[in-house]
Amino acid sequence: MSHPYAVPTARHYLNLPGARTVTTPAVRAAAATLDQALRDQSMICLTADPGVGKTYTAHILCDQRPDLPVLWLLPRPQARPDDLRHTLYRALDLPGDPPEDPGICDDYLRHTLMQPPRLLAVDEAHQLSPSCTEYLRYLHDDPGPQVTILLLASRPRLKALRSQAALLSRVTTWHIMEPLSTDDVLTALPAFHPLWQDIPPSVLTRLDSLWAHGNFRRWAALTHQMQAHQRRHRRPPEPTALLRRLQPRRTATP
Repeated sequence: MSHPYAVPTARHYLNLPGARTVTTPAVRAAAATLDQALRDQSMICLTADPGVGKTYTAHILCDQRPDLPVLWLLPRPQARPDDLRHTLYRALDLPGDPPEDPGICDDYLRHTLMQPPRLLAVDEAHQLSPSCTEYLRYLHDDPGPQVTILLLASRPRLKALRSQAALLSRVTTWHIMEPLSTDDVLTALPAFHPLWQDIPPSVLTRLDSLWAHGNFRRWAALTHQMQAHQRRHRRPPEPTALLRRLQPRRTATP
């Protein structure tokens, strides 16, 4: 039976069987920010603590906009501008190998990016070198290409990204995705996976305070452990007992 709060698409952490996409208040807020950026063709940054779901949310928002052409870039640490050029050239499915001459390559890219309007999503943007952020500034400031730039960055690394003047003055919104609140947990977890539908709210609240802390990746790990227990023992597991498998064990004091 379909849950009223769930959207039937998924690329979940650990590829959990039965997991569903949940449209939480944080996802709706991110959607509103993205839609405004697309209207303005601006540059925005979506940031969150690791495991909260920024990259997953970005993929889902793009899936929900099937008419929006999206170019996904995952630059390696300390990539050079040529790396971004060549990756973008291939993402646009342009013929042959990218030209070695930066000016010629940029001409191809600029011409292709003029139509239709596109979203350029850069994952792990906190790993970008200053020279690469300058290249993104060049794409953003060029009046020809119709490109909205979405940067996805880890919140603990955000300070380094914001220290780059080329981005700080051009990012119109630094959108922070917060972890699930207690109320969100009670609504989202039964929608996220059937294993949580019959768990008392008091147990969900306790698991969140002891382990998950509103972090969807931690909830996925706990769900994965519950599924493994169910496969081995053919009976519903006791959720609190699984915490011992997830929490680091204390070493004995000599």
